[in-house]
Amino acid sequence: MSDSNGTLVALMWIVTVALTILAGVISWNMINPDGFFSFIGFLAVWSALSSLGHLLAIAIAGWIDRL
Repeated sequence: MSDSNGTLVALMWIVTVALTILAGVISWNMINPDGFFSFIGFLAVWSALSSLGHLLAIAIAGWIDRL
């Protein structure tokens, strides 16, 4: 593995952690859970937004890797 691939992997770890936190904040503000079922809805929305963000990050990393 070359240094550029190692750098890309490290950057992807940082981006995925940031996207997970950002998805959690956005989900919390959208749902604003105040009970058990609204908290379950928050977890579902957080999971969906986080997954979409990760897919986007993987697609961008693949595009960068091809350059």
